[in-house]
Amino acid sequence: MILSTDSALPQKKNKTPKKPIEIVKIDTIQVAKLFPKKAPVVPFHDTIFYIYGSMGSFTSEQRADAISERIRSLYDDPLFNEDSIKLMDIEDNIKLVYKKELIASIDTMQAVLGGKSKVETAKIFKDEIVNAINKHRDENSLKRLAIQAGWVALILIAGFLVFRLIFFLFRRIKIFIRLQRGKWIKGIFGLIDADREVNLFIFLLKFIRFVLIIMTLYLCIWALFKVFPNTMSLSDQLLEYVLSPVRSIARSVINYMPEFFTILVIMVIFMYIRKFFRFFADQIATGKITIKGFYPDWATPTYNILNVVLYIFMFILIFPYLPKSNSTVFQGVSVFAGIMLSLGSTSIIGNLVAGLVITYMRPFRIGDRIKMDDCVGNVIEKTALVTRVRTLKNEIITIPNSSVMNSKTLNYSVSAREYGLILYISVTVGYDVPWQKVHDLLLKVASRTDNLLKKQKPFILQNSLDDFDVEYQLNVYTKEADKMTTIYSDLRKNAQEVFRQAGVNLLSPRYVVNTNFEGSANPKNNDTEPVSQEFNDQEDESETT
Repeated sequence: MILSTDSALPQKKNKTPKKPIEIVKIDTIQVAKLFPKKAPVVPFHDTIFYIYGSMGSFTSEQRADAISERIRSLYDDPLFNEDSIKLMDIEDNIKLVYKKELIASIDTMQAVLGGKSKVETAKIFKDEIVNAINKHRDENSLKRLAIQAGWVALILIAGFLVFRLIFFLFRRIKIFIRLQRGKWIKGIFGLIDADREVNLFIFLLKFIRFVLIIMTLYLCIWALFKVFPNTMSLSDQLLEYVLSPVRSIARSVINYMPEFFTILVIMVIFMYIRKFFRFFADQIATGKITIKGFYPDWATPTYNILNVVLYIFMFILIFPYLPKSNSTVFQGVSVFAGIMLSLGSTSIIGNLVAGLVITYMRPFRIGDRIKMDDCVGNVIEKTALVTRVRTLKNEIITIPNSSVMNSKTLNYSVSAREYGLILYISVTVGYDVPWQKVHDLLLKVASRTDNLLKKQKPFILQNSLDDFDVEYQLNVYTKEADKMTTIYSDLRKNAQEVFRQAGVNLLSPRYVVNTNFEGSANPKNNDTEPVSQEFNDQEDESETT
């Protein structure tokens, strides 16, 4: 019997009495029959409906493939008329028939799983088949092809214009950056000069240009695939390649928000703790707060130590809230980094410890004149790792703190500030000059010299009684340790001038003349005689044979 799409199938009356419901044990095979597999019917490029269960020897996949092939045959029929599709009730199944050719069969299972009656399911199948055929014909019509060609041309032109715009803007921005050399591009904190900074900006600009080109190509390909129905699924897949990681990242960020806010709260708390310690250290350094036994110059290094301890403690609290902190990879990398740091930073740690010890030993301060081994100069910088000294010739010497710890340090500035630094020169005078006169002359030398203390009187020592002369030592006091070189020079200059005016000769070193040389006429004449002459510089003593 043939049914039209608007007719309803007659319902058979079941006059048999109702039987009581029995609980039946269902095995695995019965469960598989109750929940059959479904297969999509895809005649062109979209799924129009699903087929449930097997029928006879045909599986659901085979049935779906057969229905898809029959629908394609209807599309190829130039005389296709949708009114020719009829619904027929054959063997308690509703058949979709076109010109006596079977298209699909709807059984009870198909209707029940679809939530409709068999007739309603058959009508839905018919509508879906007709819509799919009409849609595919519309997509492949000349008008559709013309529209698709127009979209392709528009996409290509838009992509070309975007590429031209990218390269044009890149050239203009590159010229602008080069013109700013020496204006607002002047280097970064002294680490790199202006030329290197310009090259860095141009490299970043090239990277941005590369990213924009890749994004433009990607969008053009996506749009081209979107134009054609057969490649529309590829365009969706391309879009999914981008959206999937973006959604994943967004989901991870949203899920991480509680931990992130916890980290922010911890950081804010430690920031205010650091500010409190900084304020307290500044008050001690400026002398507004005094602590017995705690020197003001200890305030800043002590604050730095507390700062490091606070950062370590803050990291310990934050670590469990970091992403993937519990993963074995993260822990392995952390252990490896710790081992490499401990192996490669032995000398660094030694200098850090030495710098810490030097800070609390207080052997010198910034600006002090010191002598360390053969290095004499003023301390200009004291860091956790090194100490820098500027010599009397303006040479900057960098000394590791571990070397400072292992060397003897003389601090002239501390002596000058606390006691008065004693500077001295030595002169040699013959026995024919009374020592009282020499003392008076040396005191006159001290009185003519600037930058000496007046309250602390100079004093004279007689260091030695040599064979032909006496060595006198003039000692003077000064507070100006930074002017030691000038004071020494003035003392020697004044000594030379005072003794010359008094007619007293400063004896030079003795010269030993050996007349016992090859070819000598008098080999027995080996006496040593003193020679007296004016003495200009005591530090140039020499002995000639």
